[in-house]
Amino acid sequence: MKITIRKSTTDDYNDIYNLHIKCFERTDQWYKTVIRECAHNGYIMCTETKIIGVLLYSKILPCCKTETFIPENNMGKDFLKENKHHSNIDGITMLCIHPKFRNKGFAQKLIKCYEPKEVCLNTRRSNPAYNLYIKMGYSHIGTIKEKYFLPTEDSMFMYKLNN
Repeated sequence: MKITIRKSTTDDYNDIYNLHIKCFERTDQWYKTVIRECAHNGYIMCTETKIIGVLLYSKILPCCKTETFIPENNMGKDFLKENKHHSNIDGITMLCIHPKFRNKGFAQKLIKCYEPKEVCLNTRRSNPAYNLYIKMGYSHIGTIKEKYFLPTEDSMFMYKLNN
């Protein structure tokens, strides 16, 4: 089976949406219109017949003014001191791999396609991908209290500085 990675386009949004609803609980699913708006900012992994993985990126605000950013280490303290937690940073906004294709290194390949100088992401504390992010050099530098809902859960804010 041949698998390729290419830049995503707005035309991919239906397929991205369909994969997204297979990968996320209903409470974490995005509206189709949101996916359409950002479908051009990403990479998709495909077989000859379907999309099996997607990484979407954009500038993200790590923590809005009403949220509490709690530093986890010195890097987090510096991030807070420099007020970066309220600044737009290049970030991974969505990463999903079709359930039948997980644990085969595909998420790593997608992440490697997107490596700006500094990159961040938020993830639920319960997300199994947390260990993958650590393995790929992301540092858990802060916690954002109760960022997620249904169920309410803290966000692990992760950051990576690339050379």
